[in-house]
Parts: sequence; structure tokens; C-alpha cells
Amino acid sequence: MVIKLNNLEVKKGSFKLGAINYTFDNGYVYAITGNSGSGKTLLLQSILGSIDIKKEMVLYNDLNFYENEIEIKSKYSYVADNPLFSDKLSVETIISKISKLDSRFNKQKCYEYLKKYNIYKHKKIYELSQGERKILLFGIGIFTDSQALVLDNPLAGVGLIAKREMLSLIREYMEENKITIIVTEDPSVIQNLADYILVLKDGQIVIDEDVVELQDRYRNKNIEEILISILKGVVENE
Repeated sequence: MVIKLNNLEVKKGSFKLGAINYTFDNGYVYAITGNSGSGKTLLLQSILGSIDIKKEMVLYNDLNFYENEIEIKSKYSYVADNPLFSDKLSVETIISKISKLDSRFNKQKCYEYLKKYNIYKHKKIYELSQGERKILLFGIGIFTDSQALVLDNPLAGVGLIAKREMLSLIREYMEENKITIIVTEDPSVIQNLADYILVLKDGQIVIDEDVVELQDRYRNKNIEEILISILKGVVENE
């Protein structure tokens, strides 16, 4: 499967995203990053089909959201930045609801994963720490069978042990020749996981490059130093 962005343009108030042309291919991890207000959320919403855009602007194997929304949404799983459900609900209630609504979701594997971090069925969302909520959201997304995995700041606030396992599970997913798209402001996630990086600034992609080649071009600086240079407007030439 491929996800194509074709002259993607989105306006929100005085802010404009794009025009963006890009193709996400199987078997790679793509990191989308940039400062707050750079357009990351609008780009993510466009990829997920959660905002109105012209039908040809985002295609999944030539399918568009206007005519094929249900089919497209059965192709990806999504790990949100924050829970999209009431914090009064229990873990068990949420898992059960998702299991009934989405046959792709592996409830048993998710429970086994959550148990490692003492996230038990009876716990209410408001009883979970920020990191535990992230682990719950990640478990739901990673154990939903899909062709593309889209993650929004999945590792923010997560402890070292849980973070290591998350990175490992994402790598396993990618090795199944699937698409992984991560929105993140964490340089270590990009450094340790991403094959390609897209840097957004003022609604435009200012860098779209293989991570290894980018580091070579910047004389092997680490990703954090490179991002600071890019966002300050200092770009190294070939």
C-alpha cells in the first residue's frame, strides 16, 4: 500500500498548510516534526481523513476518503496523543467497546501488554498517569491489525522500560512491510527509529530526507542539533 499526498492544501483561519506532495511507502518509518504551530496537526488530520479536503489530495492506493472512507479507515490504526474517551471509564470498558467495534483489534494481546505495566482492567482512566495512558493508547493501536500505523507523540511521558518496548514493537510492525508515520517533537525517537524525516515550518515541508543522509550532510551531528539548525533557518548544502 502507498499513501499519496497530492498538492495537499489546508487552510485554518489565517494559517495555510501546503501545498504538499509526498508518498509514504511500505516498510519504512516516517517522522513528521516541527515547532508548535508548524502544521503537524493539520497534516495528521488530513492523513487520517478527519478534516475536509479535496478528494484527490490524500489517496490510499488510489482510494479517496469521499468515496471509500470505511475501506480506508480499515487500513490504518491510530495512536492518539490523548485519550478520546471519558476518563471515568475503566480500562476493561474501553477495551471491550473497541473489541466489539473493530474486529481487527486483538484484545488478548493488548491485555497481556498492559499487564506488564500494572494497567489492570478495573482501573479508571483518571487513575492512570500520563505515561500509563500513553501505554494504553499505544496498546490499542499496535494490536489492531492494519497496513499503516499512525502515531501522535506516542512516547511522551513514558518511562524508559516502556519506551524501549514501544520502540521494539514499532520496529517489528515496520518489518512486516507496513507504513509507520510518527508525529513527534522528540529527537531521540527520530534518531532511533525513523528512516525518513519530514520537517514542517510555517505550513511547508522544509526538509524531506533519509535520516542517515541528513546526518551525513550535517557532518554527523545528532538529530537534535540538526533540527535546531533547520528551524533556525541554517540549512547545510550538499
